[in-house]
Amino acid sequence: MAVLKTTFVLLLIALSMVIVTDAVRVGPCDQVCNRIVPERNECCRANGYRSYNNCNGGRMDCNR
Repeated sequence: MAVLKTTFVLLLIALSMVIVTDAVRVGPCDQVCNRIVPERNECCRANGYRSYNNCNGGRMDCNR
């Protein structure tokens, strides 16, 4: 039973790492970092990405 729980926890950790690292910087969207989230999402979609992920220091990251 402990092995099953450990495996499950490790699987959750691995999955969360994949989700977090699946974001890429999109330079053309840097200018919309200070705008509302729907505008950020639209910029990511217009550049071929799924959605907005994060803005850090004026640098926009979008989800693949």
